[in-house]
Amino acid sequence: MNKNSTIRKNLFLAQISILSALIIIMTFVPYLGYISYGALSITLIHIPVIVGACLLGVKGGAALGAVWGISCIIKAVTAPPSPLEGIIFRNPLIALIPRVLMGMAAGLIMHLIEKKSKTLGAVLSGIAACLTNTVLVMGGIYLIYGEKYGDVLNISSISFGGLTNYILAAFGINAVIEIATAIIITVPVVNAVSKRLIGKNYQ
Repeated sequence: MNKNSTIRKNLFLAQISILSALIIIMTFVPYLGYISYGALSITLIHIPVIVGACLLGVKGGAALGAVWGISCIIKAVTAPPSPLEGIIFRNPLIALIPRVLMGMAAGLIMHLIEKKSKTLGAVLSGIAACLTNTVLVMGGIYLIYGEKYGDVLNISSISFGGLTNYILAAFGINAVIEIATAIIITVPVVNAVSKRLIGKNYQ
């Protein structure tokens, strides 16, 4: 029993380490983890977080989300892609908390649905994670930095005709692309890896 527990713990740590390294590389290598357009970016870093959450559960998802959030804050402080992102993404309410919650959401949904279908669980986990991240990040930007954001974009700040429409349009673009990439990559990876793992639940 103790031997099995040790093996599971070591496997958990190994997978967390590999996925964390991937997240850090994607954060700091230009054009690898983010696709920038205008004042916004479409992210691809959500994919290892979702994969990890599906394979390692709620705790694993939260840990990987935290790695992404902390990496994002460090990048915003040391080498921001733009002055605006340097201001916005050094705030833990924008950069850290949404990423932790998206990892938890993905892990929880997978846990609830995987007995019926791992494929369905991975799909719904990807959708929930992307929506959680995008809604919380864009909502936080609107509520906390609306004035600065609107000024940089040369649109009326905190107005339903200007900033709100811009964020809604950006949300639509980001959410659709990020959900599509999450599903396309996460489902086959989770199915392939889970077949080779014994005792996936570590929590």
